[in-house]
Amino acid sequence: MPTHQDPFSRCKLCHEDDSTPTYQLGKGVIYRCPHCDFHFLNHLDGTTSKEEASLSADGRRYIKSRITEGEHLHPLRLQLVQQHCSLAGAMSLDIGAGLGQFMLLLQQQGATALGIEPSALRRAYSHEVYGLELNPQLADDDYWQSSYPETFDLMTLWDVIEHVDDPRSTLTAAATLLKPGGLIYLDTPDRKVFSYRLSQIVNRLSGGTIPLFLSHFYSSLHYGHKQIFTRRQITALLQDCGLVPVPVLLDGPANRAFSRKIVLAAHKP
Repeated sequence: MPTHQDPFSRCKLCHEDDSTPTYQLGKGVIYRCPHCDFHFLNHLDGTTSKEEASLSADGRRYIKSRITEGEHLHPLRLQLVQQHCSLAGAMSLDIGAGLGQFMLLLQQQGATALGIEPSALRRAYSHEVYGLELNPQLADDDYWQSSYPETFDLMTLWDVIEHVDDPRSTLTAAATLLKPGGLIYLDTPDRKVFSYRLSQIVNRLSGGTIPLFLSHFYSSLHYGHKQIFTRRQITALLQDCGLVPVPVLLDGPANRAFSRKIVLAAHKP
């Protein structure tokens, strides 16, 4: 049982103080909140990283080995955004922009696209290859909060909210930067998929010795997955941040592509 000194006994979602270590991984422990059933890893990135800021030969090889991951999702994400948002002349902010590929699609549609990317390696590659200037300051940094309140028509967090140290702080900050009537879109892994639920059962039956697929959902590496949401949890969090969910229609290709994800949109009243 955690002590009062355990920094992870406080739930990252509902802020109650009774979260307990529940699932053991190789290099971490997944905590579970008994109040809201939130699952989160006992790891935070903080503000430091040992990542190289320059594009070394190893850095280029690493980026090129992963550049196509999720690339097929960007055109589908663009179609989802266009269901509710006219992009011509829109101000947009992509939080966790990666290499900036989605920003390029927004620019092609006539939007002014800014991006946040904490990874220095990805920022350097994006600048060199695509000519983009991605910003290292996070959404809750004074850089954004003081200079860009109620500025953006569109904000996107594609495969991001599961990576951040504090998802509530991130979405609260994003809501502050959104114009009234503006839209926020996100996608994130779905905790209700079969492989996660099966892993919970196997872990429990093995007395915590077999994590099964849980090690694919969480990672203690820098920028790794720190929490996995249910649809109910992430929807409630958006509402807590003053945002109102709007329907997202997934057609055949999008439905297949996002079958293991939660896809949500919300607007600021």
